Amino acid sequence: MGLRKVVVKEGGTLAVFAVVIFAVFFIWIAIEMLGFAPRWFALLFLVIPILFILAVLAKGTAIFKGNRKASALFEGSEVSENGVTFPQELEFEVGKVSLEGYWINSGRSRNYRVRRNFQSGERKHGTFVGFRDEPFKVLVLRGGTGRVEAPAVRILSEPYKDTLLIFFTDEGTVEGEGSLTLSKGSDFATVTFRGEGKLIKGTVQAELSKARKVRIEVGSGKVWRRIAEGANLDFAFSTLPGEKTVVFANYKTANPLSLVRNLWKDTAVLGHGDFELKAVLDIPLARDVVEKAIFTVKMESYDKTEKGEAKEEWGFK
Repeated sequence: MGLRKVVVKEGGTLAVFAVVIFAVFFIWIAIEMLGFAPRWFALLFLVIPILFILAVLAKGTAIFKGNRKASALFEGSEVSENGVTFPQELEFEVGKVSLEGYWINSGRSRNYRVRRNFQSGERKHGTFVGFRDEPFKVLVLRGGTGRVEAPAVRILSEPYKDTLLIFFTDEGTVEGEGSLTLSKGSDFATVTFRGEGKLIKGTVQAELSKARKVRIEVGSGKVWRRIAEGANLDFAFSTLPGEKTVVFANYKTANPLSLVRNLWKDTAVLGHGDFELKAVLDIPLARDVVEKAIFTVKMESYDKTEKGEAKEEWGFK
């Protein structure tokens, strides 16, 4: 089984173009005002859109250059199950990346913000980097709110400077088992679950009169993904990707929203560490009954270092 590679480009070029056109319109108005308005007022009216255009163009240029570098390295690199071979010798740092996305304000002023951090482990030179077969964690809503933590490589030398390689392994084992009981009035449901290889599997058995259904979700905090719903059913879900994946992106523009749109298309609950299984008794016109349990996804090969010391724990608490 090989290694899947994906390039993720940051959008926004059309938006930059539209803003520039809008600002040019204001410049045209300012020039027209020079004939009858006070010169100082017309010049002030002219300077503001010019500064705005320069700022927007600078941002658009940065996005374009970042996308071009990531695409060039993506096209020039060869991948195998063992890792990535670069088209030339490069300087890079190996570590882990954290990307946290969130929205501020609402309506027309709604704006997406990102906190980025790269924790460097060591610097290297070479034409090959091995696949970072290490734990990761992704909890991101479809709209981009959430966080990504994963092993990564950041390129330090041109012509690919600031290109980011993010690694998502498919290795892991699910541990945990138990049962959840939901009841209200004449409605009753039992959910049993267990870890089986890379899957969390379970069964729902219910007797419903007023309740509409039982929902099964996985996630943590404010990020949840629905994996099954009904009255009597079996379910299975994996927090691990179907294959090892390396993502090429630009560090300065990489964000959870772009990753969700390009890789997963929906709310992403992926990786290793502790997750919650949530069972919900869906009752119309009344408060739902909710019960939760924890299951864990582990990488046995990464639990300890060669000296037997515990490695730093990844993911969210």
